[in-house]
Amino acid sequence: MTSVFNNLRLAGYGGVGSLSVGEEIKWFNKQEGKSKKVKAAEVSRASWSTFGKHGCATLFGADGSELLKLDGFARRDQETLGGALKDQGVALSDVEFCSSGVNRGKHSFEDGQRLVVHQTAPGEGKEPKRLFDIDLSKVSQCVLPAGVGKQAGEQKEVTMQFDDKAAPDDHQLVELRLYIPPGSRSYAEDEEEDDDDAGEAARVHAKIMEYSKLTSVTGTQLAQFGAEDGAFLLPRGRYAVEMYGDFFRMHGNMYDYKINFADVERFILLPRTDDVHYAFIIALDKPIRQGQQRYGHLVWQLKKGDKAITVNLSEAELSERYGAGSGLKPELAGPLYQLVARVFKVLSGKKVFTTGKFRSNDDRHAVNCSVKASTGQLYPLERSFVFVHKPTLVLRFEDVASVEFERFSGYGQGSATKNFDLKVSMRSVGGDPPKDHSFTSIERAEYKPLLEFLTSKGLKIRNLQETAARATNAAKEALGIGSDDDDDDDAAPAARGGDSNDEDSPDEDYEDAGAPASDDDDDDDDDDGDGDGSDDDEAPKIAKKPKKEAAAEPKPKKRKAEPKKEKAEPKKKRKKKDPNAPKGKSSAYIMFGNAKRAEVKEQHPDFSLGDIGRELGKRWKELTDDDKKPYVDLATADAERYDREMAAYKAKQQAEGAGGDDDSDDE
Repeated sequence: MTSVFNNLRLAGYGGVGSLSVGEEIKWFNKQEGKSKKVKAAEVSRASWSTFGKHGCATLFGADGSELLKLDGFARRDQETLGGALKDQGVALSDVEFCSSGVNRGKHSFEDGQRLVVHQTAPGEGKEPKRLFDIDLSKVSQCVLPAGVGKQAGEQKEVTMQFDDKAAPDDHQLVELRLYIPPGSRSYAEDEEEDDDDAGEAARVHAKIMEYSKLTSVTGTQLAQFGAEDGAFLLPRGRYAVEMYGDFFRMHGNMYDYKINFADVERFILLPRTDDVHYAFIIALDKPIRQGQQRYGHLVWQLKKGDKAITVNLSEAELSERYGAGSGLKPELAGPLYQLVARVFKVLSGKKVFTTGKFRSNDDRHAVNCSVKASTGQLYPLERSFVFVHKPTLVLRFEDVASVEFERFSGYGQGSATKNFDLKVSMRSVGGDPPKDHSFTSIERAEYKPLLEFLTSKGLKIRNLQETAARATNAAKEALGIGSDDDDDDDAAPAARGGDSNDEDSPDEDYEDAGAPASDDDDDDDDDDGDGDGSDDDEAPKIAKKPKKEAAAEPKPKKRKAEPKKEKAEPKKKRKKKDPNAPKGKSSAYIMFGNAKRAEVKEQHPDFSLGDIGRELGKRWKELTDDDKKPYVDLATADAERYDREMAAYKAKQQAEGAGGDDDSDDE
């Protein structure tokens, strides 16, 4: 006979379902179509615990492993469940948990599968109640935190981390820290104490690592890279990397990681701009976690030097398993970054992406820029953007909605800034909202290589005509073409329109070409484009200008001479300003700028005065009324100060018989 229990939750699964107990014990969720089942013959024992109005049942296998853990039972279901399990030869025992709120006790290991903590002093004649237990198979990482080693005294703390598989909005236990006082012992009587100097915390850590199988390895180690071969930038530290058939392991001073090749999305190999290192990026589908930080990309910085490694397979085994053309041999030698890329590519069966045809202004594969307050390099690859290293970003072109150049004012001395920004707008992917990524402080000389590259890839550029017009106008100003017509309202729009159209044609030609041109070709294309768009239109103007200027010479000279005389007198009066006059009052924005200018300079040392002013204005607009209130109060106090000092100043002037002059100056 089969017994059925409804509205139960199974640990590790979302939603509620039904449990049927017979020769087969099965939990099934109709709404989500999820189920889990075990044979009754595989269950060795079961436990029941009551929490308030509900009960929790756990089924264990012969080796002590946890097969099913369900909660949501009614208290009256204990007898019914016990009878159903008894019919299958399984006893249901009652396990009582302590609910007094104490947070300390003695630990023990149950069946080599669970860490159990009981009450310290349950009372005479009473069995110690259980405070909590942890299924060690769910532990993904266990460490002894730094700073508590032998130099700082006996280690006292153990940190356990658990797989974070829940949805972002769900609550889940991801970390648990145990404080183990020096000299404490477990309930187990056969506790091994081989290393008395290690302390109880170190012994608990070793047992958790053993029972959770974090240190166990299945398979033969095929290759190894030492910790001295390179440093990981993310997560930061030095790790020895061991290569196996289906996964690789990272061994560090504090953390160990086991990463399956099936959880790797892609590999990327990039040359760093220092000409000394290469960055090998491992993009993960399942991020690893170190404390509260999650890492979706592992960045391994490798040197360019040569290295020799051994692959623990014969040539016949390598040919049989990976093919004759895999490139793997029992003995490999060459540049370290090439060996790493080859071994990961062959063992995982996944591609290694590297740089493409893009070249920066100084003939490199990347441009220097910043993401927020972090500086790094942006690599335009053939199918994606990659920013290294913090934060590491991989933006695939297929997910890019558009790109936009910001703060670009052209070339030459007339340009307002020495750098510009590139904003990449992403599409909504996997239900996530669209997101923008801004790469700031890119050198002005990198505009042309980036524009040509983005155009060749067919990416949508929002303000292409506007930025192209700025570049053309700046070039004209540098050559002295059209500089005398700046005040001509009719000529300026025509020049801007002509420049925009002329800039479009080189881009279209470049798309048809399909391959990046050399630096010399790029320069020639720009010169030709400027010549085609400006020589024919501007030449007549230049030829006619001398006549117009000659005919109009008398009038402009008279008009300019008269205003100069009128403006000269006020300037002389301003120079005679009384140095004893009170300092002018400042606005709330001025107060804000004085307080934040040093901070902006520190964050953006390459900003010009104009850039700093624009950044301060942007930050001021983003402030709420509450955020602006301190600066408004400062401005109000400064205005009161000014009024007091001005009243005293005028009184003094009047006493000396100079009140009239003071009034005129004040106006």
